[in-house]
Amino acid sequence: MAEDSRKKAQETLAPLRAQIDDLDDRILELIQKRALTAIELGKLKKKISLPIMDLSREKQVLARFTDKVRPGEGLSLDAVVSVYTEIIKACRAAQAPTKVAFLGPAGTFSHAAALQQFGRLAHFIPCDDLAQVFHTAGAGDAEFALVPFENTTEGIVGQTLDLMTQTDLRVQAMLILKVNLTLMSAHGDLAAIKAVSSHPQALAQCRNWLALNMPGVELRPAVSTAAGATMALADDSVAVIGHPALATFYNLTVMSGDIQDIQHNQTCFFIMSRDDSPETGNDRTLVWFSAPHNSGSLYKCLQPLANSGVNLTRLHSRPNPATPWEYLFFLELEGHFQDEKVKEGLSALKTETDKCHVLGSYEAPTEERSLKAPPAGLGANPM
Repeated sequence: MAEDSRKKAQETLAPLRAQIDDLDDRILELIQKRALTAIELGKLKKKISLPIMDLSREKQVLARFTDKVRPGEGLSLDAVVSVYTEIIKACRAAQAPTKVAFLGPAGTFSHAAALQQFGRLAHFIPCDDLAQVFHTAGAGDAEFALVPFENTTEGIVGQTLDLMTQTDLRVQAMLILKVNLTLMSAHGDLAAIKAVSSHPQALAQCRNWLALNMPGVELRPAVSTAAGATMALADDSVAVIGHPALATFYNLTVMSGDIQDIQHNQTCFFIMSRDDSPETGNDRTLVWFSAPHNSGSLYKCLQPLANSGVNLTRLHSRPNPATPWEYLFFLELEGHFQDEKVKEGLSALKTETDKCHVLGSYEAPTEERSLKAPPAGLGANPM
């Protein structure tokens, strides 16, 4: 009797399943046509010396669905955007194999940001330190370098700024990743944990949670969250704090999620390459310069920008390694370096500085938007 019921159920489902199979065949055919068109587009881009990655165009493609997707008619807008984001990444990878250098190892927050932007089909090159990230892309062994720039809790990444003064790479895009910190171990038994390991920044960002929930537990700093995961695998009494993707990469059990003390903790990353990004109408430009070491010199450098009507959005200083007790300044301003108003301001800035170098322009994140990390990927610094 049960067998008859199952058979009837299968017969009832068969027409709809056949319809889905037919739709899947048509969808696959269209996706393949889209990929072939993207490949032709990539050839044309190469011929006219345009970069393969065009984040502004990719956003325009996704924005088209806003008025096309209606509530209650199948997938939600978020679901459609999620599906098409992966299609876009796959088609971009079909145009040209993409190699991305990042601060490794696998499972770090830098890895998450790289996966978020380039998708799983890219070839990721984990590097031991930031200098190697810059060198790998600068030598042509990777098309892109992804580097941490600033964290909302820990501040600027000084080494990234220092290396930016020594490279010909161009800033092409800015990403912002929300830092979600998770407690994991090999077995998931909180009562058995005697020590917690992670990058010092991750431990510091969970200080209050650890004091409240695991008082007296030993804190063991590691060179990265991934190194902490290795410790947790080797010793059942050790837990690790890191991105939840570590659980996937290292076969760990999640014990508690979102344990960071500051919930809006975010890290800003730059994508750097040998190409400049095109104008989008909502751009920012990054510049570094050195000013004469005398009274009012910084004011004199910045005033021409104000006179040109250029709005400044960031200003950081770093010690000048060539001259003790003098400084280099990193300036972010609104507009693309090809904008006439920005050109005028930068030209005036250069007359007041000892050295001045434009690092590139990139589309400004919408309200410094957060990017959700993918389920199997992974803030600032090594973490």
